[in-house]
Amino acid sequence: MITKLKISNFRSIRKQEIELSKINIFYGPTSSGKSSVLYSLIVLKNFIKNPNQSIDGFFNLGFLNLGGFDACVFNHEFNSEMKIGFSTNGGEYEASLKKQEGKIIQKLDEVEMMANIPIPYPLNKNFQFDFGEEYTINWNGLIANVVPKQPSPQTQQKARELTEKLNSIPSTLDCVDIIPHRRGFFKPVYSPSHVSILPCTEDEIATIIINDPYLAPKISADIEKIINRDFRTYVPPGTATVYFQITDKSIRLPIELVNEGFGVNQLIYLLAKIHRQGIKTILIEEPEIHLHPKVIRALVRTLISITKEEDKQFLIVTHSELFVTSLLTAIVEKLIYPQEIKLYLVEKKGKETVILEQKTNEEGQVEGGLESFISAELEDLKIFLNRKKDNNKE
Repeated sequence: MITKLKISNFRSIRKQEIELSKINIFYGPTSSGKSSVLYSLIVLKNFIKNPNQSIDGFFNLGFLNLGGFDACVFNHEFNSEMKIGFSTNGGEYEASLKKQEGKIIQKLDEVEMMANIPIPYPLNKNFQFDFGEEYTINWNGLIANVVPKQPSPQTQQKARELTEKLNSIPSTLDCVDIIPHRRGFFKPVYSPSHVSILPCTEDEIATIIINDPYLAPKISADIEKIINRDFRTYVPPGTATVYFQITDKSIRLPIELVNEGFGVNQLIYLLAKIHRQGIKTILIEEPEIHLHPKVIRALVRTLISITKEEDKQFLIVTHSELFVTSLLTAIVEKLIYPQEIKLYLVEKKGKETVILEQKTNEEGQVEGGLESFISAELEDLKIFLNRKKDNNKE
């Protein structure tokens, strides 16, 4: 699990350190910089998966092209250094990016490794570090190999263990996926296609569902709890095409998913991403879109259940007060503990995004209240009372 994010000079985020737990909620006004928290991890993942590309390539997220380094560096300060890093229980990893060069820092226990690299970086450098008096670490910035200075069965076994620990830190991002705003299925039938490192298109997600025999049943189990629907795939005999079907269990009428309401449609996409094999940390943009309040509440409970049962972590951007209050209600009901939730208010102060943690307690109360939502309600209430006052004068 990712325990902390460090972001500097990325879009409107000047410098922020964000402690993470199991379920992490980012809420606040429109254009305050909430999604930048999620996008930063995908930029870093792009760097780790393929550092041998131009700097602007890291900012193409697949579902969204952010426009390159110049477009994303804070305040368009082109000579600034953009930093994105994360911590796990096993260590830390950080990349500092400039136009044509970068710096990588990785930490494990008392060992800190640092490498200056060119961009693009073809992984053609080797940096050596001592690990105590017994081991040497050979590291290219992404992959490490620990070698004992005096080989023996014991030191070689220890070296293998250290190598695994070091390499597990950057590979944490292999288990990160994002569910963007642009989601859903818009065709009645699909055939298997190529799946990229960061699959987001409907054909890629359809292919993932088709190729994993256990995925559709998992989706169906959750969608039944959320909205009393059954989800299945159907392959006509003698074909290589697959239909996605959804059935309202109250009337036992199957239809193609594309003919169902978009709220249900996007939930199938969302659940496919969540249950995708090997994925542990899921970034979600506004899971509440096109959903009835009752369904939002059921979705929150399902996400809590998935967190508990499958050891998943969520980073969620939302504009839904009901989504947040449903999560707080779950604390009161003892479905989740306060320490398993991080709630962040994201605001814009001038050019800069400010991310403020709001503590929750066992009564589901939020320190300082849900400020962004409350301010909107107070504005409406003020208009209502002023209009009533004017009417009384007449």
